Amino acid sequence: MKVITIDFGGSSIKGALFENGKILKKDAIPAHSEKPLKSRLADTKEMIFKLLEGDDTREYDGVAIAMPGIVDPDRKRVTGIYEKYEDAGEVDLEQWCREAFLLPMVMEMDSKSALLGEMYYGCGIGYEDAVMLILGTGVGTAAAINGKILDSRNHVAGALASHIILEMDGDKCTCPNKGCVEASASGWALPRMIKADKDYAFSGLSKEQKLDFHVLEKWYQQGDMTAKRVVERCVKVWRTGILNMIHAYDPAIVILSGAIMQFRGLYEMLKDGIEDLIWDCCGTVAVKKAENPTESVLYGLYHLAAKTYGNKGSK
Repeated sequence: MKVITIDFGGSSIKGALFENGKILKKDAIPAHSEKPLKSRLADTKEMIFKLLEGDDTREYDGVAIAMPGIVDPDRKRVTGIYEKYEDAGEVDLEQWCREAFLLPMVMEMDSKSALLGEMYYGCGIGYEDAVMLILGTGVGTAAAINGKILDSRNHVAGALASHIILEMDGDKCTCPNKGCVEASASGWALPRMIKADKDYAFSGLSKEQKLDFHVLEKWYQQGDMTAKRVVERCVKVWRTGILNMIHAYDPAIVILSGAIMQFRGLYEMLKDGIEDLIWDCCGTVAVKKAENPTESVLYGLYHLAAKTYGNKGSK
């Protein structure tokens, strides 16, 4: 089974060639996701053909694509996206794949693909009921029940758990509401959180030009009180999000991923004592870090394509 996979991420567009569940080659180009998706297709095609190095695309069984928005996998269309590739809903990626690569296409939301990748190739192997939180610029989520990604009439089930409201009068989100998980603690919300601290003017963070989690970690490790309070707030929010997902979807495992998980000690803070807050009826729930955080989406795409195309025509 050979598959071309493409992850149209917010910061980079990743491509990989798979054979029988293993990555043969991979590469990435800048996403420039503030631009139209159509404007990135030529460079994406070029990246894939460089990986192929002259190999015939017809030696592959298909293309699998992930997008950072709500995806209708049946119609193979983006149905909801915000501040990334805003023309994505108008682009016929299935037609593009047939024209560019002479191959059929499968398509899924990036967070759902990431969960599939960890369930079948990472820390979630052996688990059929699973949820994932991806902590990054925003907060991505996905859920699986009985080994299948949770789906619904509008394909949002499990995918909008980061917009569960924690505080009805909390901070404004990019969604229509206030006080949801993502608005309360995420990469894009972090500068606001830091500047709102009562001691921000006296904090080392006030001297930083860019306020991100890398800078927050630096000052947290130095004992900065503003950094300490912001980290404690983030941990409280994300632990609440984890508990909400456990009580909503009844998983056997929670998988934590995303760039923010590189923050030293964060995993331990999120996991410590959380079992005491889970209802007894939910049983034992494992909390693990993603095994392939930078490639989970690609592995999930391979799994999706392999399930769709099987070994038909496999070379």
